[in-house]
Amino acid sequence: MKFKEFATYLERLETTPKRLEITDILVELIGKLEHEETPQAVYLSLGYLKAPFENRVFNMADRQVVKILQALTNENVAALYAELGDLGSVAKNVLSKNIDNKYSITEVYGKLMEIACIEGSGSVELKMKKTTVLLNSVDSLSAKFITRIILGTVRLGFTELTVVSALALITGDKKLSEKIERVYNEHPDIGLIAQRIKEDGVAGLKKIDIEPGVPVLSQKAQRVSGMEEAFERLPHVWAEFKFDGTRVQLHMDRNKKGVIGKESADLFGESTKKFLMKTYTRNLEETTHQYPDLLEAADKQIKADSVILDGEAIGYNRATGDFLPFQETIQRKRKHGITEAAKNIPLKYFVFDILYLNGKSTTELPLRERKRILRGIVSAGDTLVVDDDMETESFERLVEYFELAKEKGLEGLIVKNPDDNYQAGARSYSWIKLKKADEKLLDDSVDCVLLGYYHGKGVRSKFGIGGFLVGVKDENNEVYKTVTKVGTGLTDEEWVKIKKLADKHKTKTVPKNVLIDRTLLPNVIVEPVIVLEIGADEISVSQNHTSGYALRFPRLIKFREDKNPSEATTLKEIELMFRKQRGKV
Repeated sequence: MKFKEFATYLERLETTPKRLEITDILVELIGKLEHEETPQAVYLSLGYLKAPFENRVFNMADRQVVKILQALTNENVAALYAELGDLGSVAKNVLSKNIDNKYSITEVYGKLMEIACIEGSGSVELKMKKTTVLLNSVDSLSAKFITRIILGTVRLGFTELTVVSALALITGDKKLSEKIERVYNEHPDIGLIAQRIKEDGVAGLKKIDIEPGVPVLSQKAQRVSGMEEAFERLPHVWAEFKFDGTRVQLHMDRNKKGVIGKESADLFGESTKKFLMKTYTRNLEETTHQYPDLLEAADKQIKADSVILDGEAIGYNRATGDFLPFQETIQRKRKHGITEAAKNIPLKYFVFDILYLNGKSTTELPLRERKRILRGIVSAGDTLVVDDDMETESFERLVEYFELAKEKGLEGLIVKNPDDNYQAGARSYSWIKLKKADEKLLDDSVDCVLLGYYHGKGVRSKFGIGGFLVGVKDENNEVYKTVTKVGTGLTDEEWVKIKKLADKHKTKTVPKNVLIDRTLLPNVIVEPVIVLEIGADEISVSQNHTSGYALRFPRLIKFREDKNPSEATTLKEIELMFRKQRGKV
């Protein structure tokens, strides 16, 4: 397919507000694609070059693209950008005379990949030069979307799960969406899945399996009204401590080659880079370079040829053994200075599950069997620790274990069904979280998505931000709805940080997947990509917030850089918390 035709599909997707219509357009588009270009087109429509866990980024700033477009026109690009607020639209406007585009999807994809892979001395100038040539050789509509792909601002109002629905329709059986989604959850490469279905239909899914080097979507815990409901849903429970750390998935395969960053090798020697060892966040982001100490420990402590482990990494004080707050642990999330960070913030990796062992998936095994296997392959050590657990049918023992978690200064418990398999990507009552209550707050905090901010007044005018608007996820309609404005309780550093993060994702118009009442419209609107943990005294009914609820006396607890918007608190959970505080559950 010519990229020019592909761009018309992207334009149709952007201007279509209804999910069913978006799905139909995707069915039409994927149906027209050749087999070899299918993954490329799917990736580009979602705004990336490869699957998220191996994606290449362009590292080009708005100001560089402004310079590129300015070199191609006599118009004032900076002024037009200030007016339109989107450089893709600016590119379409200033390159309106460009009507020819001979390139195919594959050819444009190749040029984009070439730009993204440029590194080293003079890379910025070379990237700008090649981008200038590319934009000047395509039609204006193609230039619009190429610009957005480079800047990472392709947001057409659908996700990988919408593509899953489209692929099910392509097979002729809508009910197959659940099967395709299960495959995606264990091997989250939607481009590959689309290609296999194009080539072999449903049978193509058999060629895709869980494997080291491809992160599995993490199973998530459900929220309940309290200990009583948890025990009612799981009368026979497996309880584990809940740590306030960061979720880490560890992959190792001694039969595959792998290379880690130079700094990690310098710190722990050549032995750590002989074979494949990788770590991933719950957002599918590779973080291998951040955890050289985990890699070294895994090499020594794991008695297996290949594994995929699920666990929680948490920093601790080497002198006292006390665990560190989340905000200190997350300081390990950096690109440079890993050696110093590893020494200053040592980690313990509490492993609570195994998803793969020696060439075979273990996700279909019951939890008790997975934990037995886990204990058998992880030897004793200071860094990798198989998480403690307690199995019981006694409510009193569960309460006692919860109190023990509180005494240890931990967040609470995760209670699990010991007979269930690992449900990749799911949030079900197979796992339930029980967090300790702060008497001044709701029993639990709320993971909200930042939707915009308001300009500061008085003393806050120096920050350019005086408050911000957040929302929760309405899963039924795939939109984010507002739930509170936050304007107090932040330090000067936090105000600066939140504005800096927001400005990276600001947009002129309210995104298609966001609902904001006009009376609450922020001065600066933000794409729903930043997750913040918010505490409050209680939840009340609201006529102004589109969720129908509001958080009273909200305050920022922490930045959740380890979470993506899909993991935000849902509207159903807010409704449950509201009913709980009124004693109706």
